[in-house]
Amino acid sequence: MQKVDTWYKAEGYCPIEDFELASYLLFEAGVATLEELDPKAEGRTDFCFYTGDKAERDRIVAEFPQYHFTLSEEPAKDWDKWWRDRAQPVHVSERLWVRPPWVEFTPDDPKAVVLELEAKTAFGTGEHDTTSSCAALMESVDFDGKSVLDIGTGTGILAMFARRLGAKLAVGTEIDPLTVPCIAENFERNGFGESDCVLGFLDAFRDGAKFDVILCNMIRSELWPLRDDIEDLLAPGGELIISGQLLTEKDYILKWFEEAGFKVKEERISTEWWSVLAQS
Repeated sequence: MQKVDTWYKAEGYCPIEDFELASYLLFEAGVATLEELDPKAEGRTDFCFYTGDKAERDRIVAEFPQYHFTLSEEPAKDWDKWWRDRAQPVHVSERLWVRPPWVEFTPDDPKAVVLELEAKTAFGTGEHDTTSSCAALMESVDFDGKSVLDIGTGTGILAMFARRLGAKLAVGTEIDPLTVPCIAENFERNGFGESDCVLGFLDAFRDGAKFDVILCNMIRSELWPLRDDIEDLLAPGGELIISGQLLTEKDYILKWFEEAGFKVKEERISTEWWSVLAQS
């Protein structure tokens, strides 16, 4: 895959009630990931997307003048250098620590889990509130002997944590090919051998596939189209952890849970982010 030196950004907005339609239309037009932003005015949703191709961004923007896009460019970040410069262990949750490969670290708690992790191009070093909240909720789940699906696994941090907590299988999914070598390297480095990572969408799983626990740490615009697949893949009585949701979006998730028959077991709030553990 060609190295991206510059990301071409488009930032727009629409009325709150139109955002789901806007997300659908933009994904259909070729947007891979839509990021929700803090709104700059009341009653609207602000969002942005990036591409590595200026012509592709400009084509998409031209199709949707109603979203008032403004354009900018950002240099591609050297994630490897950024991660190495930080070089400190991260206390993700009560039991989970993450350390870079070049930093020696042993926590005082004998029950602590330490993962050796190099993020590179993938999201999920444990420092973001959504990752730490998800890990904290995982500590309320009995993973012993269970199968786990980690949707949008990033570095594989949550899938590996599930394995350390006793899961017999932890399958991660990703749609970004750049993350796959990073995930494989992290699994190998932490003694898991080959990673159980699936490159593609959830419909890649055969009919009848079920998981005891599903983890999903992603923004609502990415989560929302996956609701039916998540319901199909979660085993009866299985547990679901959703993170990456703004506190203002909580009611959308709770309404979905009510319609699907999921019962909320635990909630967490960290700054503006809301995470939840539910059971089918």
